[in-house]
Amino acid sequence: RRWALRITDEFFLQGDVELSRGMPVTPTCNRRTQSRVALQIGFIKGVCAPFFNPMATLYPQLQPNVERLHSNAENWASFSDAELEE
Repeated sequence: RRWALRITDEFFLQGDVELSRGMPVTPTCNRRTQSRVALQIGFIKGVCAPFFNPMATLYPQLQPNVERLHSNAENWASFSDAELEE
């Protein structure tokens, strides 16, 4: 959770710089439209799972990692951004 906050802080600061320079704000860096929870779930489902799912087919010993990914996504879905910042 701590690292998720740090990386989203970094993303949002990047978006703030883009906005202050009159540039289009990168969607994942826009604190006004993006949520920390959605970013984490999107990373798990859009980056991690597409890699680990087929890898676990080839290397069954990775299956616990795939199961952990899914439980992590479910865990993130139970949070709100406000709860993360407490």
